[in-house]
Amino acid sequence: MLDYIRGRVISKSPTRLILEVLGIGYRLHIPLSTFEKIPNHGEVTILTQLFIREDQIKMFGFATGEERDLFQLLLSVKGIGPNTAITILSGSTVDDIRYAVMHEDVKALEKIKGIGKKTAERIILELKENVKELEKSMPIGMSMSVQQRALISDAVMALISLGYGRMVAEKAVSEAAKKLQEIDTIETLVREALKYKV
Repeated sequence: MLDYIRGRVISKSPTRLILEVLGIGYRLHIPLSTFEKIPNHGEVTILTQLFIREDQIKMFGFATGEERDLFQLLLSVKGIGPNTAITILSGSTVDDIRYAVMHEDVKALEKIKGIGKKTAERIILELKENVKELEKSMPIGMSMSVQQRALISDAVMALISLGYGRMVAEKAVSEAAKKLQEIDTIETLVREALKYKV
């Protein structure tokens, strides 16, 4: 699966981003929170989620791992598709959505455009435990910047190339990221990850 894409910003709107990568233009559907974080020009790295259906293929983009993780959780809720999940992320912050779910605040979720009482209750019912686990497992610094998230992804791939299993590699890099807090190079992160026996 595509994990992230790095390219030059061609155009952006509150719901869409066009990136040019090696002469190819990629259209990504983005939430408002991502739109606000990316520049109007220059090169950026965007985390991705590919959605394939019989009649369409869409790529969704996110500025932080937290946004993408919550998007993926929302997709697991019955009746919520990618467009609704993007609407939810555009209508509130990741922290506010997490807080509303954990504290069973139906009214807070109802304030998001297109989310009625039944949908809000279903989100809380189906995601409460998952949101708790997400908070526990989120490495320190995971949401600092998309560039650092890309370094984390690259470090995981480096460990896999050294013979580590994916789950072991992800755990080691996660622990290393927690200890380092600030990640400057992939070499530093991989070197720290190799110290962990998981």
